[in-house]
Amino acid sequence: MKKRVSDLYRKTLRNSGKACFNQMAEMFHMGNSQSILILLALMAIALILVLFPNVQSYVVGLIGSSGFNMSALSQNLTSVGNLYYPTTTIKENYVPQNTIIAYALADINKDRSAYNVSPVSYTMFGSAQQHSNSMLQNAYFSHWDIYGMKPYMRYSILGGNGSVDENIAFMYNSGGINVTNAISQMEYNMMYNDSKCCNNGHRDNILTPQHNYVSIGVAYNATTVYLTEDFVNNYIDWFYGTPSFDNGIVRLNGTCSSGYGLHEVLVTYDPTVTNLTPFQLKHPPYNDSYGYGSTIAGIGYTMDYRGYKYSYTYGNITLNATSYVVQGRNFGTTFNIDSLIKRYGQGEYTVMVLLNDTSTSPQTSFLAATRTIFINASGSSYVPSAV
Repeated sequence: MKKRVSDLYRKTLRNSGKACFNQMAEMFHMGNSQSILILLALMAIALILVLFPNVQSYVVGLIGSSGFNMSALSQNLTSVGNLYYPTTTIKENYVPQNTIIAYALADINKDRSAYNVSPVSYTMFGSAQQHSNSMLQNAYFSHWDIYGMKPYMRYSILGGNGSVDENIAFMYNSGGINVTNAISQMEYNMMYNDSKCCNNGHRDNILTPQHNYVSIGVAYNATTVYLTEDFVNNYIDWFYGTPSFDNGIVRLNGTCSSGYGLHEVLVTYDPTVTNLTPFQLKHPPYNDSYGYGSTIAGIGYTMDYRGYKYSYTYGNITLNATSYVVQGRNFGTTFNIDSLIKRYGQGEYTVMVLLNDTSTSPQTSFLAATRTIFINASGSSYVPSAV
């Protein structure tokens, strides 16, 4: 099970023409011969920067944006399809979304193929594009968003029925940026420059064999590109309107893909989400990797002389299922989480479904589906309206 997605941030900056012109104004104010000589030198440097625009500020990041001011990136934004970019961007800088997605998907699958991992298919599920749009529009860089949501929470709100593991990256160049080149550079950094800062978290995510789909989001303007890769595990066909939650009762009924079977069901807890400012998102813990909360309980079964005993102890609380049936690839369970809500109060309770890969020996388990349940101060569930 992938519990944590680490992140990389690398930054290199050079002086830009703006700094030179600010310094020229200072020299005029001093009004002496030495200042004039310095001024002439600065003018020459500024001319070089104009003639050679590639000598500009350059940033590549894959999280940890502290120290980089992105406050100007959210100004004067408009939308084209699902992409955001400034209205001042010339039309030649716009790249069709289908072209961008196909390019990013090809890069991902090229990396997976190089390590004999099956390719992922593109899913039109909008979680990745939504997050890239949000980061560009609100000028931040984090797995959390401005509503305090983590990737798996947004995935649930948007209607996802599998599980998601997220990579994010950005690239900035004040002299202008090529979107497809930026995507390739960010993908390369996640694959081959990931060990020092992030313990190969991005790389592991790209190469995880259980990932079979990916949602890709790219948002950009004239100088900046944001990339979100939401890798999805989709191995369960759900039925009877599940996963569902009503009056404290969780219901799960599904059929696993061929070669897979139910391993266990866990419940994790996160404190209540709160709105976050771009400034907060640039500082710990929000500029780092994310986890799935604290595991507080689980559901399972053991065999006794009377048949199945529907109980499983994990963490602090034992939950007793009112039903728990596993028949080959089919499974169904119903259980009550009121005892968890009474103990932990308002917050986010995420039901996590783990499957076994029965084709491996020994069998390996992995996270296949999550559903986050949002509980308010009165103990009732609600669906956040803003993502």
